[in-house]
Amino acid sequence: MAKTRIGFIGLGAMGKPMAKRLLDHGLEVASCARVAREAIEELKQSGLIEAASPAEVADGADQVITMVRDTGETEEAVLGERGALGAMKPGSTLIVMSTIDPNFCRRMADEAKAREISMLDCPVSGFPFKAAEGTLALMVGGEAAAIERCRPSLEALGQIFPCGEVGMGMVTKLANNAVALGTMGMLLEVRNFAQSFGLAEDDLMEVLKSASANSFIAQNWDAIRGMWDNVIDLATKDAGICLEVAEAAGIEMPLTTAATRFPWPTES
Repeated sequence: MAKTRIGFIGLGAMGKPMAKRLLDHGLEVASCARVAREAIEELKQSGLIEAASPAEVADGADQVITMVRDTGETEEAVLGERGALGAMKPGSTLIVMSTIDPNFCRRMADEAKAREISMLDCPVSGFPFKAAEGTLALMVGGEAAAIERCRPSLEALGQIFPCGEVGMGMVTKLANNAVALGTMGMLLEVRNFAQSFGLAEDDLMEVLKSASANSFIAQNWDAIRGMWDNVIDLATKDAGICLEVAEAAGIEMPLTTAATRFPWPTES
């Protein structure tokens, strides 16, 4: 039986360990250099096939995964002049793992369906070390049959959480990241509060991890501190998308709005 071929677009901090997981699980993976060549050269040692463009990445692929920064980069990678969708074969599946606008996902799904291509919106939650472990949370929107066809490759990356129709994976991820951003802001405030009274911040964090204020953010605070600027940049980007979508739907989110206006420091 031929190996499942995965086209993977976006080998950044999250995408590179995700692509490595797929290679380590015996899947055939093709990708292209978008910003720099370091990830391509490293993963070629594990069997990655280099392609010249998103369209070439998608040519012959059973599944195409995108893990780029935002809606604009996703649109370019999928629908651009040398984008993936135009080269995908009928019966294949487009899996969008970037965190982007859910309404844009639905429009892409319509274009894919017209080409007899399935689409899943499948943003992930975790950090690069979770991607390397294969313990990400995958919030998946799309038809159950498409999820089942892609289950082996998705489960190589983490735990699948079906969320409903296309777009609902993104809605779930945006809600998650709004809570995460608010939690980071609260932790910064209480750490400063504790320090001002002479309580060691590390001692406070040990208590919070075992008390009612415990959270994924508290448990992984040291890891977050190690990539602080990138985490805050992406979290505020996602919260901004969440607020745009909410405003269009007539939904008020004052706490999320406050989190985006928080005076985030450059270091935690």
